[in-house]
Amino acid sequence: MLNTFYYWAQEAIPGLPAGVEAHLTPGSVSGNTAARIDFDTSVRMGRITCWDSGNFYAEILDAQSGQNLLDHHGKIDSAAGLSSLLVAFLEKLNPLRSQTAAM
Repeated sequence: MLNTFYYWAQEAIPGLPAGVEAHLTPGSVSGNTAARIDFDTSVRMGRITCWDSGNFYAEILDAQSGQNLLDHHGKIDSAAGLSSLLVAFLEKLNPLRSQTAAM
């Protein structure tokens, strides 16, 4: 699953909305290797970590208060699953864009 995550990240990161920066970090090789994408906006920061097993952890913090806004564990088995995760994740990560799009 990790190869799918790498490929997906390389395709998804360049197409992120304006104001969202992201960086892919591969993990050290282990029995269940992981990689992560760190996201930053002017008001929130987040991370999606994916393990080779398909397990993932998504989290978002408010940059000013440090409040945890998203704390989600799960399992993904496809690039489509990763894409669905990213859509929901970005809605929480970049609330100003969601409000603008709704108007």
